[in-house]
Amino acid sequence: MKLKVKKSSGFTLAEVLITLGLIGVVAAITLPALIQNNKNKEVEARLKKIYSIMNQAILMSEKDNGPKEYWSFCDFGEDTNTENTSSCRQHFDKYILPYIKYTKTEEFTAAGRYNLAIYFSDGSVLIGKMHPSLVDYYFYPNGKNFKKDEFMTVSDDGTETRKMCGTTFFAFEFSPILNDKNSKFHYRKGFEPYKRALNELTVEELTGSNVNACTKNANYKVWCTALIQLNGWKIPNDYPFKVK
Repeated sequence: MKLKVKKSSGFTLAEVLITLGLIGVVAAITLPALIQNNKNKEVEARLKKIYSIMNQAILMSEKDNGPKEYWSFCDFGEDTNTENTSSCRQHFDKYILPYIKYTKTEEFTAAGRYNLAIYFSDGSVLIGKMHPSLVDYYFYPNGKNFKKDEFMTVSDDGTETRKMCGTTFFAFEFSPILNDKNSKFHYRKGFEPYKRALNELTVEELTGSNVNACTKNANYKVWCTALIQLNGWKIPNDYPFKVK
């Protein structure tokens, strides 16, 4: 009588190794995209959050300090290149800081201007850069990316650049006083994505050849925040940078 040997229905070692290899390949392809997608969502959420926080603060401040069009900014005196740092700090102390929740502030100078770093409990950092009649703001969704010595970089030919703008930090502006052709998207407005010198609020111009454009070759890249806002506060699929 012959015994029937039942064949095993399990996988061979070779088949298991091939399957694991395929899983590894798929993970290597998809995991970076998933990680970047999660990072995009985090940046998008924090951009919307700081936009709301600052504009609510401005509205509350107006109740106490009058219309924003009449607020005082940094006093440069007769020398337009030298600011009165105490008056610069007074702007924040009077109009902004009492109306937001923050953990600490830090003063520093970069590119010849007074700057105030405002730290938030969620780990983000907002930098206010003072000018005579406006404040440029630079927002770091992840405050670990903020380094004072890298805030403004200078290339070999002496050209100032904001290399990581649109990647680790995003530009806003508050200039309700100025009423000129370069300020039409900021005049009488609150805390807005940086749109200075923008002629038309279109994807084509925001990603054009201007030094402010949201492109890899632009020096400043400060229009990237406006590009994201124009896309409903979503980072476009063809966005030129991987945000951090």
